[in-house]
Formats: sequence, structure tokens, C-alpha cells
Amino acid sequence: MSQFLDALAKENGTKFLIYPQNKKLRGFEQPELIYVNQPPGSIKAGPEDDKTYVVDAKDKLQYRFQGEGPPYLGARYPSVEPNKEGHFDHIRPGTRAFSCTVMYATVRRVLDIWEDYFGHKIQWYFYRDFSKLELIPRVEWNNAQSGYGFLEFGFSHNSDGGIDHSNPYCENFDVLGHEVGHLIKNSTIGWPESKNKETREYRAHHESFGDLVAIVSVMHFESVINHILKYTNGNLFSLNELSRMGELSQATEIRRAFNDKKMSCVDSPEEEHILSEPFTGGAFDILVEMFQHNLIERGLISEELGKRAYDAHYGEVPEVQEEFNQCYHGKEDEFQKALLDARDYFGKLMATAWSKTSPDNLSFGKVLHNIIEADRELNEGKYEKVILDCFNWREIIPATDDSRTLLYTHVVDKLAPFSTDKILHQDFE
Repeated sequence: MSQFLDALAKENGTKFLIYPQNKKLRGFEQPELIYVNQPPGSIKAGPEDDKTYVVDAKDKLQYRFQGEGPPYLGARYPSVEPNKEGHFDHIRPGTRAFSCTVMYATVRRVLDIWEDYFGHKIQWYFYRDFSKLELIPRVEWNNAQSGYGFLEFGFSHNSDGGIDHSNPYCENFDVLGHEVGHLIKNSTIGWPESKNKETREYRAHHESFGDLVAIVSVMHFESVINHILKYTNGNLFSLNELSRMGELSQATEIRRAFNDKKMSCVDSPEEEHILSEPFTGGAFDILVEMFQHNLIERGLISEELGKRAYDAHYGEVPEVQEEFNQCYHGKEDEFQKALLDARDYFGKLMATAWSKTSPDNLSFGKVLHNIIEADRELNEGKYEKVILDCFNWREIIPATDDSRTLLYTHVVDKLAPFSTDKILHQDFE
């Protein structure tokens, strides 16, 4: 959300504790206080509000087949109660109750952020059948999934491939934020009107959408912003936590937004996660370029340094990093403000572009065309050259509805048959 609305939430919102990143990563071992943009006392026990509710199910296995889903009617643990002031930050980490509150708060926080960028309330795509999203934080499963009217999360893998009960997926902000991104995409872009209008790039963009929602959302943690800037000194064209999606350990993540993938290098275009990487990488480059433009405009780095950083961002260049170190020292607050401004413009840019995007015969080029149109609408095309350059390097060029769609095919989800009515989306095997 914008910095203005974020400040309002801190004044008037309800308090929760959340881990900004996987709690097993150095620097993120302790949860951080956040504010959900709803007044204290408005969130009921559960937690539950007008959009979501938590069910702490006992010994539940995952929903497996089409038609399975909410409402869950099995045995459950008691709902988590707010304190006398209406807050939930008294719930301690390591408990089942904490998994309930952190899952609720993460979903609500991501939704708050993106409703602000979209400029309107987001109506769940399943609203005709379910008025609220069902959240199940601890399922006996070493995976996680989103589906028609629900999110249910298990646990990460342990060393022998079993369930690591000490590390619930629902407490990993990146992983959960990515899945909320899928729900937002389903609720804003939707599905093709028929199977013969579904493309590989539609499925891949579904993954990019989730990645980009998670990236922008995690940038709303002050600790994450401070951590990134501290260890990069503002040179974000380097491998850092911002670009690593769904980190599972200090050295392992599910996908990287910071990548060197081009369309011609995609060796498995039928696999949507792999096909998504050029688009996600190009969009991430735009975000970083916007940050660098802010730094240049504010006299914090030179234009020449910004160009060298971009040109060298897939290799280690000590001289570039050393210059960033010198520029950053003593200007930490100015660098942070430049990054937050880039975050907010990028979020608004993508939300505006996605609002223009049709799911029918979707191609990356069509989404790119909408990003350019959004930049013209929001800022008179200030970043058009940056946007074109970043995606051109990825071999993605603007396209219109009259342009030929690339990589046209119908893709069936490997884990559950595709349905325009009810889709079971599994992400983490």
C-alpha cells in the first residue's frame, strides 16, 4: 500500500506479529509487529472478518479432489481470541494459535496492500458460492495449496522428505503471499472464456503474478527494507532476499526473480514456473531500475554508475559495489525513501496494467503493452524506455490483441484438472 495509507494503518489498525521471511533465515528469527488496516475490535475470534476466517482443523489431510473444499466441518481447535483492546499481538510464536493469527494477518496484509494499488476492494472470484476465504493453517502435509474458496498450508520438508512440523508454511510470508497473489489474479484477471483461448503464457503469467505480489508485499516490512539496503548498500542489481521467492533455507528458495532468463532459453515451456521466469525477471528489473532512477534524480548516485550497475547485474563487479558503498554511507534514509517510492509506483503500475489485461489468448507481449499504457496513464510514459529495454533483453516485445500469441496451447495442471469454475492450484512440490 502507499506510504500514506501504511502510516494510517499504524495509527488505527489491529496489531499482529508476523515473520517477514522464513524464521530459519539469519536476521529474521523474531517476528515483527504489523498493523492490519482494520480498527481494533472489528476482527472477531478466529481470527475472522468480512473477507476471511481461520479454521484450526485437527489432524486434517489436504483437500485432494474437485468438489472438496469449504466449509470445513471436521474437528477443530478453539478459535483464537483477541485481547481486551482488540489486538492479536499477544499470541506467542511456536503455538498453533500463532499459526492461525499469522496466516490471517499475512492474507489480510497482502490484500490491504493490493486493494490500495488497484484502487478498489477486491471481490473474491468464488463469491457466488462462498462469501469468505477459508484459511487452514496446519494441514498434515509437506506442501501447500490454494483452491476454490480456501487456502490450506502444511509444512516444509525435513531432510528425509517428511514433514518438518517446526516450520509451518503458513508462517512463511513469501510462500503465503505468493498464494494470495494467485487468488488476487483469479479475482481480477480471471480465466479464459474457453479452453481454446488458454495459452501457456497465461499459465506462466499466473506464476509471475504471484511472485510479483509477494515481492512488493514483503517490501512493506521495515526490517526487510533495512536488511536489503544494509547488505547491498543500494546496489539491488545483486542477489539479495528481495529477489528470492519462498526461501526455505539460507541457501535454498523456490524461484528467483533475479535471473538471466530469456524466452529463447526456456527449455521447458510446458512447465509454467520455468516459462514465467523471463517475465518475472523483466518486471523485477523494472522495479530496480525505477529505484536507480530515483537515486539519480535525487543526486544520490551518478547516471554513469546506474548504467554500469545495470550492465553488470549478472556478474560480480567489485568497483561498482564499492562506489555504491561510498554513495550509501551517510545517506541511508534517502536511499530508503527512494526504494519505498519505487515500490509504490511499481505496485500501482502493475495493478493498473493487470486491470487492463484479458485472460483470453494472453501473451507476455500483451501484458507488456498494458504496462506501457499504464505508465503513460500514471506518469505520462516516464519509464517507457526503461520498461521496453528490460523486456526487450528478455526477448519480450509489446503486442496487442491483433498480434499473434506466442506458445499457444492448452495446458492441463499436472496435479488437478483445469476448471473455469473451480481450480485446485498446488505450488510447492
